[in-house]
Amino acid sequence: MKKFNFNYDSESDDLFVYLDGKKSLGAVELGNFVLDFDDKEDLVAIQITNASEVFKKILSKIKEVSNLRCIEANIINFRNMEAIKFKVLTDSDEETANILIPHIKEKSPVLTH
Repeated sequence: MKKFNFNYDSESDDLFVYLDGKKSLGAVELGNFVLDFDDKEDLVAIQITNASEVFKKILSKIKEVSNLRCIEANIINFRNMEAIKFKVLTDSDEETANILIPHIKEKSPVLTH
């Protein structure tokens, strides 16, 4: 798993998770998630809106986003789906969660010349 940096904005309850030095070529919005990918289709950043509510739904131990100490993530491919596997750590807890995302094979018509 890759270790991501992150910033949490408690006023807007947005969590931005990113890899240092990587640039996004495009993004996909899925509900409360904005997923950024580079030119090799590798995940380089994730924005989670309403992060406190999202964490309450997908994690059982970790409830306070402000207590995060480390976030690791990887894309796992299987069949016609992909998943983002998260590993989230606080000072006292560690938890993993998977979020399914559709595998999009065609590029957006907006990106074609």
